Amino acid sequence: MNAIPIGTSALQVGQRALDLIGQNIANAVTPGYHRQRVDLVNSITGADGTGVDIASITRFTAAPLRTAIISSNADQASFTVQIDTRRQIETTLATGQGGIGDRLENFFNQVEELTGRPDSLASRRAILTSASDLAAQFKATAGDTDRLRADVGNRIAKTVAEVNDLASKIAELNNRILVTENRGFTTNELRDQRDRLIDDLSQRIDIRTVEAPSGEINVIASGAAVVVGQFANTFTLTQDANDQIVITDPGTSQPLTFRAGTLGGLLQDFNTNIPAIRDRLDTVASELIRRVNQIQATGLGTSGPLTSATGTNSASASNVAFNSANLPFAVQPGALTVSVTDTATGNRTTTQISITAATTLDDLATALNGVAGLQASVDPTSNTLQIQGQPGFAFDFAGRDSNPPGSGVVANPDTSGVLVALGLNGLFTGTDATSITVRQAIVADPGLLATSRTGQAGDGTNLERLGAVRDAQAIGTRTLFEDFADIAATLGSEINSLDDKQTTQGAAIRELSNQELAVTGVDSNEELLHLLDYQRLVQSASKYLSVVNTAIDSILAII
Repeated sequence: MNAIPIGTSALQVGQRALDLIGQNIANAVTPGYHRQRVDLVNSITGADGTGVDIASITRFTAAPLRTAIISSNADQASFTVQIDTRRQIETTLATGQGGIGDRLENFFNQVEELTGRPDSLASRRAILTSASDLAAQFKATAGDTDRLRADVGNRIAKTVAEVNDLASKIAELNNRILVTENRGFTTNELRDQRDRLIDDLSQRIDIRTVEAPSGEINVIASGAAVVVGQFANTFTLTQDANDQIVITDPGTSQPLTFRAGTLGGLLQDFNTNIPAIRDRLDTVASELIRRVNQIQATGLGTSGPLTSATGTNSASASNVAFNSANLPFAVQPGALTVSVTDTATGNRTTTQISITAATTLDDLATALNGVAGLQASVDPTSNTLQIQGQPGFAFDFAGRDSNPPGSGVVANPDTSGVLVALGLNGLFTGTDATSITVRQAIVADPGLLATSRTGQAGDGTNLERLGAVRDAQAIGTRTLFEDFADIAATLGSEINSLDDKQTTQGAAIRELSNQELAVTGVDSNEELLHLLDYQRLVQSASKYLSVVNTAIDSILAII
């Protein structure tokens, strides 16, 4: 008699279906939950029906949509992290009041003011104060940018650790799903957990997934295996000789390039974007130092010619050509004009020293030693040039005519740029945004500020040359102001572009997610209808068993 198995199978199936509907309703708003459904089949033993059975439990998925979402996640995360980094850099650059541009403007305004009264000590001090403020702002901006890059580096290390952790958890779930399904049980909840982990992973690196017939999911990123079955790869992080962060696959020892994701965006910022901005900042600072120092070095202060000068820039060796000596500024073939003044008589002798492609620091010291009234030497410890006027003599590089007149005035006393390259008699020391500072000797004695070309009282011709730097093409076809402004403008343009991409990508992800939810999500109203169906099934089966039980009792009573 099949009556009892038929009734009990209906009760069991109804109870399992009610449990599943309850699970669906309970997780209707759970992120990543996939709706489930019981698939029924009539149960047959031999030729007779024995009730109902559960053929399978369907977990609703939308594989093409899931693939598109995973890909979009990586792009969206990359846009987000790059926007955040650029906005921080934009804040660091401080393009408004107190920023580099503002302080650069103030410096040249002070130069213009001093030009009208070059002997004013107060105005000289104002120039030195504005120069110090400008140098300090360069240093602060460079320091903030470097700290931001270091922070990005720390985030990269943290993200790599998160990637490795997620990969390990996905591999573990692969194993649990394989073992459980081989025992004949469903693993829909485990699959939901695995999908959520894969979704998290896709926000960190750009991945693609391949599901094996066994139910395991293999994860691949940038041509490298992240997860293969039950095994997870562990990526390693190193910093190379060029200060670039490299992510390596230990299995192949090959560096990996991530196209998108949080990690891809951070690597792009650390290795390319931030260094590019720092290079541009250094270029502005370096060009400011070069141009201002060239004018300062070839002028005269109120105290007249110098009695000594010491270079602040070291050569790698004193016996190699300048352009092979790792000097911060290039030395061109040209001539250096030096004037030596007899302080007792006022007589002045002007000499030109030839600088060629093969000239070394030792050669220059020897040539200067050959000028009457001068002594020059190379500090063997620092490989810097030291020039000393012999007792009763002073010197300058202003290109003045000899006295009595003879050699003529030289418009450009240093066509080689060797004074700037060696750091002789400049206003600034340092070579870039990190190292720029005002030379302390000038801070201590503002009379050393070279306002004049002639040395005569009231002469501000050297200040006119310095003021002209404001409007001169310095970096390509741009002035110093324009190039710094272009850094900020480029950042703003990139932020707007990335913001547009982020908005578009976010809308695409929402649309894809809505389409996926239409397939995989829970509709509570639909579940309530199914709930009524299975409630009636249980009630009917209970009634059926009650009738069968009464009938059996009657038969037994007759017997």
